[in-house]
Amino acid sequence: MEGTGEAPDPIGKQRYSAPVAGETRGCLRFSARAACATLQTGVETTVYLIRTGVTPWHAERRVLGQSDIPLSRDGLEQAAAVASTLSGVKLAEVLSSPKQRAVETAEIIGRAVGIEVARDPRLDDVRLGKWGAMTYAEVAATGEYQEFLRQPDRIAAPGGESLLELQRRALAAVEQVLSDCPYGDAVAIVTHADIIRVLINHYMGSPPGNYRQLLVSPGSISILSFADSREPPRVLAINLAGSIDHVVRRSGSRA
Repeated sequence: MEGTGEAPDPIGKQRYSAPVAGETRGCLRFSARAACATLQTGVETTVYLIRTGVTPWHAERRVLGQSDIPLSRDGLEQAAAVASTLSGVKLAEVLSSPKQRAVETAEIIGRAVGIEVARDPRLDDVRLGKWGAMTYAEVAATGEYQEFLRQPDRIAAPGGESLLELQRRALAAVEQVLSDCPYGDAVAIVTHADIIRVLINHYMGSPPGNYRQLLVSPGSISILSFADSREPPRVLAINLAGSIDHVVRRSGSRA
């Protein structure tokens, strides 16, 4: 079953171009800033991982996955709350999954801080194959889902991507952020629950299948601080709502 939301018009700039057929090079970044192999010594890059606001499908308890559904009124309010929280942070970039619900969330944040949103397809939601657009109850009733619960790091949704595939593309997106923003910048990444969970789980050194133990609510902020792109970051916050003043130093606040 396909999602009922129409695909959005192109919003913001595409952060990466697709590789030319037959080439093995990775995606290209559209940036005036030269890439750097590692962060500068003594500075930290702060990455704000923001889950999108809710959509009408959240109220229906329906699996989103690759379905491109816009934010609901509640989702728009959640995005506005995140924008207010981050309005005092001097962000260098606002990146987004290409899904409409993510771009809408990111655009609200981008307008609040005066930054054009860039999209990265590697931040897209997990590909769930035939589970997409089903209700959670329908998915839970399948034998395939019970197998997935027992071995989430080995079993993928029918026709979907594996946990390691999801982790690989999420890490690649963050690694490029660290290469492109090595000067103690702050970056907001608007994406989906499973992307955020596999990233945090990986950086905490936990077995891949444990990602499901992390709670990441719609409209929440999780914060990573990288002092060296070769080392795991400090996890400053997970699933945060409201003020971040007790977590992040305000020396980099907007004037």
